[in-house]
Amino acid sequence: WPAEDEPVHLMYLGILLENRHPAELCRAVARANAEGIDIQLSLVGDGPFRADLENLVRTMSGSVHIVPPVPHDQIPEVLAQAHVGVTSLPDPEDVIYQASSPIKLFEYMAAGLPILATRSVCHTDVVGDGDFTFWADRTDEHTLFETVKACWQRRADLAKLGPQASCAVEDWTWPAGARKLSNALAEGLAISCIIYR
Repeated sequence: WPAEDEPVHLMYLGILLENRHPAELCRAVARANAEGIDIQLSLVGDGPFRADLENLVRTMSGSVHIVPPVPHDQIPEVLAQAHVGVTSLPDPEDVIYQASSPIKLFEYMAAGLPILATRSVCHTDVVGDGDFTFWADRTDEHTLFETVKACWQRRADLAKLGPQASCAVEDWTWPAGARKLSNALAEGLAISCIIYR
């Protein structure tokens, strides 16, 4: 976790696509640093938007780094360098993302990282009332700047928020899913027995 004089390190792992709003996040991080907020961002991955991001990052002061993709078995080691995991940042109104599986979210939670995410249904359904997520209601640069600033302002809490995320992910394991399904079936059968008596 960051010491008082260290930057907060945000990390995104995944495909680099324009509609996941990495450029807006990069600009928000650069603005934060220009205003004295010590935030670092690593974008780990590849994709069609990588070249555009590399051109953008060249104009910034070194607060954003684009890192080549890593093999899946090295993800835990890479995530150990981060303080906050950044999900894809789809527009909360984008219907396509309302039914997606937020694998990144689960990976970050399992790694014990607080999360930076948009309030897309695929994220809010998993996190619920969890306090370990820094929410962005929109994907514009200003909103992401405010969300990044919130990460900085709560940097002393990150050591508490990470374990909360790690505990919350236990509700999404295969055994937990099997228990939920079993309970739902038992409840459904009990109701049907009452109805058909």
